[in-house]
Amino acid sequence: MTKKEIRSHFLNERKNISSQKLEELSQESADCFFNNFDLKNVKCAHIFLPIPLKAEINTKYIIDRFWKNYPSIDISIPKSNVDNHTIDSYYFTPTTVLEENPWKIPEPINARPTPHELIDLVFLPMLAFDNHGFRVGYGKGFYDRFLATCRVDVLKVGLAYFPPVDIIEDVDQYDIPMNYCIVGKELNRF
Repeated sequence: MTKKEIRSHFLNERKNISSQKLEELSQESADCFFNNFDLKNVKCAHIFLPIPLKAEINTKYIIDRFWKNYPSIDISIPKSNVDNHTIDSYYFTPTTVLEENPWKIPEPINARPTPHELIDLVFLPMLAFDNHGFRVGYGKGFYDRFLATCRVDVLKVGLAYFPPVDIIEDVDQYDIPMNYCIVGKELNRF
């Protein structure tokens, strides 16, 4: 399947996920992450905030556990530049003020920028992924551009609702594969 076909299919599939199932999968994803990853070398984690209208995995469970159990790890969140389809990263604390951008994505206001070279771990949103670690998002390339500005050894962990498709047929040179993808209780390694 192509990215366009995958995007259409999984946007439709996502509409059938109940809010209860969304929260259940979000909690399972957080448990799976913390049960499977050694965080001793992580000093900064970049975590997307879910777009409520898109029913994305709720990363609140991951963020709250970082704040509670790993207070020495800095949390950073994205802020999108809709003009050039890029992402900047900003430190995120419990007191950070958020405001919705034009796409209804919560973003930080007056937060301190996070230098991308300091990020050790990136959580990636997506609609789908394949057995080779490539992902399909909403089609604007924000996260691939962002990952290209991070260190080459940054740990890339996707959060998804559905198991992988076999292959994304139209992967190109700008697509950056993940190291792992979590689907509820399942950890996929690439």
